[in-house]
Amino acid sequence: MDLKLKDKVAIVTGAASGMGRSIARMLISEGAKVVIADLQEEKGKEVVFHIKQGGGEAAFTHTNTSVRDDVNKMVASTLATYGQVDMLFNVAGPGAVGGQLDTDENEFNRQINGHLKGVFNCTQAVLPTMIEKKSGKIVNMASFAGHGVLDSIPAYSAAFGGILAYTKNVARWAAQYNINVNSVSPGNILTPMTINWLSEGDNMEKITATIPIRRIGSPEDVASVCVFLGSEASRHLVGVDINVNGGQYI
Repeated sequence: MDLKLKDKVAIVTGAASGMGRSIARMLISEGAKVVIADLQEEKGKEVVFHIKQGGGEAAFTHTNTSVRDDVNKMVASTLATYGQVDMLFNVAGPGAVGGQLDTDENEFNRQINGHLKGVFNCTQAVLPTMIEKKSGKIVNMASFAGHGVLDSIPAYSAAFGGILAYTKNVARWAAQYNINVNSVSPGNILTPMTINWLSEGDNMEKITATIPIRRIGSPEDVASVCVFLGSEASRHLVGVDINVNGGQYI
């Protein structure tokens, strides 16, 4: 299927590694231009280098999505370089730590700021340019943790629960401007953020046993859904959350 993304411009936060990087690479393979926004400058620039080596078009911007000035600079830089923003993929955010009784206020704030506030900042920053041209795609990375299916990592779950609610809220409002806002909720995915934990003891076997399709997901499994949501093939999807977890949510 031709997703018609040639020369479209995408911002992907958290694109220096993991699912964000896979999304960026898949967008490039579809002919899009990509802005890699991340705190990991060395890794982010390395992604851009490899994209350009392969003939793609990409740029890096050092961005902390929880800081509004950083986000404004990210969008301004994208517009200065490419003249437009067609797609925003909100992927950046910290990993999960802390249980029900040992999650302190600092960790709670870190999760809310790193995930929910980041999504809010980036979404609000790109909306004016998308409204002006009456088109745009925003894809928010959520998690099956945000659906309340886990009895641990409360701050992480709360942050993603907020993202799911915010996605529907802004999606309904933005649809009048022909802007599609949707989300994706991965389950356990093998990324640099999860590999150490999954490799401990028999964690890999235990987690795999909870997944009906009997395998841990890959970043590409998530990226393919995200890129679809960033294309015109998803033009009639508004406020939808797609669970990408091999049936684990069931």
